Amino acid sequence: HGRRRKVSDMADNALLAHVLRRLTFPSSNHAVEALGEIDATELIEQLLAAAPLQPDDPELGTDDDYSVLIRWWLNTMANPDAAVHERMVWFWHGHLTSSLDRAEPALMLRQHRLLREHALGNFRELLQAITIDAAMLTWLDGNYSHAWGPNENYAREVMELFALGRGNYSEADVRAGAYLLSGWYVDDENANEVIFDPEDGPQEARDFLGRSAGSVTEVIDAICDHEACAPYIAGKLYEHFVGHPPDDDVRGALAEEFRSSGLDITTLVGAVVRHPSFLEGRMNRPRTPVEFFLAAQAVLETRLEHWVLEPMGQVPFRPPNVAGWPGTARWLTAGAVFTKVQLAYDSSWDTVTIESDDPVSEVLSKANLFEVSDDTRAALDAAIRGIEARRDRSTVLHSLVVSSPEFSIA
Repeated sequence: HGRRRKVSDMADNALLAHVLRRLTFPSSNHAVEALGEIDATELIEQLLAAAPLQPDDPELGTDDDYSVLIRWWLNTMANPDAAVHERMVWFWHGHLTSSLDRAEPALMLRQHRLLREHALGNFRELLQAITIDAAMLTWLDGNYSHAWGPNENYAREVMELFALGRGNYSEADVRAGAYLLSGWYVDDENANEVIFDPEDGPQEARDFLGRSAGSVTEVIDAICDHEACAPYIAGKLYEHFVGHPPDDDVRGALAEEFRSSGLDITTLVGAVVRHPSFLEGRMNRPRTPVEFFLAAQAVLETRLEHWVLEPMGQVPFRPPNVAGWPGTARWLTAGAVFTKVQLAYDSSWDTVTIESDDPVSEVLSKANLFEVSDDTRAALDAAIRGIEARRDRSTVLHSLVVSSPEFSIA
């Protein structure tokens, strides 16, 4: 990191904090101060150009594999070097969903590696690969789907949720897609190798999305070539980074750039985060539980147990359904607030003692919060008034800042 920033320019600091919240995971305290002399535009380019993390695989093979896998990815996200690539791995995991609820940890780890490989690559190649991924075949019932009675789950979801959106395909396309995607199975007696059995697969071409298709590759090509694909993915990615869906003009411009690039994900991400609306849309959506968990862990400087994510409603590798996690105000319900407050209270007793004449500003800066309401600031000032012991004052401040409304907003 460069030299510590002056904290006098709160507007610039707030803008930098916004970029870090959206393009990275909250992994270190005083992160904005540590950036040195850099503006928001330069920071965006720096994070786009950052090398992807290449973590060693977790060691699986015990009764604790589920927890090991979840904790491993949370630790990877918490790496201070995690940047846009890690955010995109997380985005695709919530978009092209599979879950430990049906696929064993080894299969989910294999799929995770697939997402890491393609996170900023080509969308067509990503969709081709995940369609015949072992965890996905298990999750959406493509495993042992036979042409004479094919399961329609994946054929429907790949169009409705993964690539096109509702209204852009017919029930005939679902039936044809299911037939053309049949014949694949996961060989659990041979290291879960994915195998295609031509006797169980399609025996003829079918009309699919207005063209003839005879294989998985041709099905995915038809989906990716469909006029709805580029705007659908552009809209989903825009909403992830900006916090709300794009208007029609923005969606159309992003889709055209994405389509012209050959569905290059890096190109689309760059177009989204360089758009003026990215820097304008600050503090406009709730932090997801994973974002909150990692931010709280960084500010409190303690290892939090991943099980606290269960009552918050978001556990990595365990999306609730094929639609993934809802990006809605449910993360700000009364139950969610109480869970966060309890987490902050239980985890703030061993925080470092604040040695500062302005401890409130110090902890807010530590939490990378440079836009707090007058009410929040007044409440923090009032809470420590009369607390003489620096140790007790630090505990109260850390707990309240992590519990504050602004800390729950991304």
